[in-house]
Amino acid sequence: MYWDFYPRAAPRPKAKLGKERKKFGTTWWGKKWIGILSKFEHDQRMSRGRAYARADMVKKFNIAKCLISANVKGSSGNYKVKINFKKFNDQEWGKIIRKMTTKPILLSKLLNNEMPEDIEKSVGHSFIPKSFNAECSCPDYANPCKHIAAVFYTLADEIDYEPMILFKLKGIDKEELFSKLGMIDETEKKKR
Repeated sequence: MYWDFYPRAAPRPKAKLGKERKKFGTTWWGKKWIGILSKFEHDQRMSRGRAYARADMVKKFNIAKCLISANVKGSSGNYKVKINFKKFNDQEWGKIIRKMTTKPILLSKLLNNEMPEDIEKSVGHSFIPKSFNAECSCPDYANPCKHIAAVFYTLADEIDYEPMILFKLKGIDKEELFSKLGMIDETEKKKR
């Protein structure tokens, strides 16, 4: 039979102790992040990506403006993953910042490391990227492959812990945003 010619999938990695049933996206913003992956949920690669994330196979995880890069330990070696996101331009950020400055409650939540649930409605822009460009050095033709999926699930954990990453994925880091909002003065900026 023709299916006898296809190689079997590598065994799933075992989850790290305590992560066997780990849920990804525990905050509203983390759940929304996971929601962008739902269009791929029918794909077995997403399930394998969750297994890789639970097994801590994502290494050298780095978040830069509009870019995530990582190495993912696979069954046949290490693979390089890069994921790019569309940046808000200066004009868009200007409008967002002007709208944020008129909402003291929104600003106080951001200072408390919380992403306000009404932020997108308040500023007129979504911080959860709806599209991305991803590449992996593995030989899998699918995009996202299980290594890219593992990076996305690892990112969900990071976003739950530090929601300001969402701003960074759209082109501005936390300190720069707070500076533009007048929440950090120049002397405090120099101390960092």
